[in-house]
Amino acid sequence: MITTVRGDITSEGLKNVLPHEHLFSDLRPLVAPIDDEDFYKPLSLSNFGKVTRNPYAILDNALIGDADVVTKEVNAYKKSGGNLIADVTTLDFGRDPKLLLEVSERTDVHIVAGCGFYVDGSVSEQNKALSKDEIKDIIITDLTKGINGTDIRAGVIGEIGTGMQMSDFEKKSLKAASEAQAETGYGMHIHACLWNREGLNALKFAVECGADAQKICVDHADVLLDEDYILGVLDMGAYIEFDDFGKEFYVDRKNRNLLLGSFATDKERCQFIKKLIERGYKKQILVTNDICLKSMTHTYGGWGYDHVVTNIIPMMEDFGISANDIDTIMTQNPIRFLERG
Repeated sequence: MITTVRGDITSEGLKNVLPHEHLFSDLRPLVAPIDDEDFYKPLSLSNFGKVTRNPYAILDNALIGDADVVTKEVNAYKKSGGNLIADVTTLDFGRDPKLLLEVSERTDVHIVAGCGFYVDGSVSEQNKALSKDEIKDIIITDLTKGINGTDIRAGVIGEIGTGMQMSDFEKKSLKAASEAQAETGYGMHIHACLWNREGLNALKFAVECGADAQKICVDHADVLLDEDYILGVLDMGAYIEFDDFGKEFYVDRKNRNLLLGSFATDKERCQFIKKLIERGYKKQILVTNDICLKSMTHTYGGWGYDHVVTNIIPMMEDFGISANDIDTIMTQNPIRFLERG
């Protein structure tokens, strides 16, 4: 069974599942200002070019919060042939279970909600003071009873935040999440640093804390495409996620505020996935967009939540990835990851 905001469902009929997205999120507290006259202005056609290089050159780009816009965007994904999105926004950067339920009901697309805590910098001092057991209890309550006093349950743990090097809070948070994963059998996303190998250390720590590697996904592995790092994660039995499709940023050194460097391209990602399939890892690969920016939506000039279905699947085919392997990556793997137990 998979737990969605509308209740438990079976996997029957699911197709082109997105295992890591953000329908409502607010990353603005993490974004440091840059010296640019447009930084505090709304995202518009006149300044859109700036966010194609550094997505945080415009602060407004870090907020997704309009239910009508999100509904339209999810309908575009539905039209492309997909019908389940996992929203892994945690309570500290914009998760709203009632809005997720509203969008799911308006679109008839299944939505899975996340739980737990994100990176150290996004968490309030009050929540940082929680004990490991208190964090664990919050996660288990979200999964089994409901989020924030509602009867809307989470269906995936995470994305659990870790940084360049895990802080004391991040270790406590990941330990709590790992124990909750072991007790409940739900899948767990680990937000890993995009520019080093700390995600492998976080995975090892989670397993030491009792989590099942085969129900863990290490996120954001497709920015540097570090082969040794990716193989290290895969050889532990975990999923690796290519979740930056549509993000091909070349971040100028003078403008770096939240991002530390530039990104691989979608073409390079598809080529790397082909290599992993040939090496026997196709059942451990997850693919999605991780939309957390206004500029990635159709409404604001981007490719939308349907990007991997509309554009990346044909690109995979162009690189010789078979229909069977695409079905494994786009449907079977995320279902297996999201099914509890």
